[in-house]
Amino acid sequence: MPRSHRPFARPLKLYAAGHASLLAGAWAMHVSGSMLPMALGASACLMLTVPLVRHFMTKKAHARRV
Repeated sequence: MPRSHRPFARPLKLYAAGHASLLAGAWAMHVSGSMLPMALGASACLMLTVPLVRHFMTKKAHARRV
């Protein structure tokens, strides 16, 4: 993988892990009948999306300065 794409890999992996936790929470909600696993999975998904958003915002801010 080229060096230019390496900083993008970690936020993307965290984003994917967030969606995996969302799916796991949905499955656990189906099995247990409780909404707590879904709420935990959704909040983890939201928190793990932040690095990807920051990555794009940093690139955009840097492009504005140049």
